[in-house]
Amino acid sequence: MMLKKQNRLSTDYEFNLTRKYGRNLVSRYFYLYVLNPQNYEGPTRVGIIVSNKFDKSAAKRNRIKRIYREVIRNNFDKLPPKLWIIVYPKSGSREAKYEAINAEFIDILQKEFIAG
Repeated sequence: MMLKKQNRLSTDYEFNLTRKYGRNLVSRYFYLYVLNPQNYEGPTRVGIIVSNKFDKSAAKRNRIKRIYREVIRNNFDKLPPKLWIIVYPKSGSREAKYEAINAEFIDILQKEFIAG
């Protein structure tokens, strides 16, 4: 199941702004770019970028996108409101299982948003 359209980053402007001005959080399996845009009162919005550098096979890139979408969907209620987030998987997550990626995502959430 996909995130609702209102919860997805969709334009180049949103992605570029988040990458340029957002905070970069590094984990074992992915990078997170997190931006709290000024004057934005809407819900948290998330985007996933998997480039050709990750893998030349579209099937493998799509598989990793499905895993990350599911991780985000299952943990979306734990995210603070009013953020723009980009998830950029590292090549190390190519063979990772859902459980490992999910645990890493929850760990970053707890470190950055709940405790910090």
